[in-house]
Amino acid sequence: MREAVLPSGVRLLSGKIPPGQHDAVWRRLLDHHPATGWYPVLGQDVESAAVRAAQFPADVQGPEALVAARAADPVERMRILHQSALEETTEECDEEEASEWYAAYDPATVVARFDAVSPPARGVHRETDGHPPTQVLLVEAAQGYEVPVLVPGLIHPNWYGGPSYPSLIPEDHLAVLRLWHERHGAELYYAGGTSLELSVARPPTTKAEVARCAVEQSVYCHDLLGIFGKPADVAVKQVSNHHWSFWWD
Repeated sequence: MREAVLPSGVRLLSGKIPPGQHDAVWRRLLDHHPATGWYPVLGQDVESAAVRAAQFPADVQGPEALVAARAADPVERMRILHQSALEETTEECDEEEASEWYAAYDPATVVARFDAVSPPARGVHRETDGHPPTQVLLVEAAQGYEVPVLVPGLIHPNWYGGPSYPSLIPEDHLAVLRLWHERHGAELYYAGGTSLELSVARPPTTKAEVARCAVEQSVYCHDLLGIFGKPADVAVKQVSNHHWSFWWD
């Protein structure tokens, strides 16, 4: 194991994973997390994590920033991201095109655009940084959704936001992951900078839940449009699975 302490005081450990054992190692470490306090994330070692964190200002990371980030309302933050993503998508559209995009990102409309919900499936791993992961990072964290603030840069997307909210900050990642953790048991699984994977214990099972989650995923990761299609396609191809993958170009 290798160890590092970030300037914020956050402690990190990392180690190599035996070939083909990444999923078993992650799940074993997650099972022990309540006792150890070390949350496992696949994909990075302490050196690369420290380099990524150093690219962010001190005031958006570490234990003090975590207190402020946890005070934010995840539902309200998702609403802001939703509105901003629509601003960007419709900025150069005429009235008819804009209306179509607003419908595509409206959960009440999405419900009518796909058939019955499929039973939960395992899901597909879609890391673009190479698979399988060969490193596991351990972060002192009470919950996995805290990691984007404690170690910013592990998730660092090129986000398509509008004029009112043009970029994502670590606090936003915490809010989104917290929302999905509390609703669906989503756990941070893999973080590769522009790629992210979640292991999901309780994926949505009703059409209304699936539609809402599909819109949220499409708002958070606009590049799902090129991977799956519009939110109705995300609903069919990913939301009901036990594994969610995101990738930002």
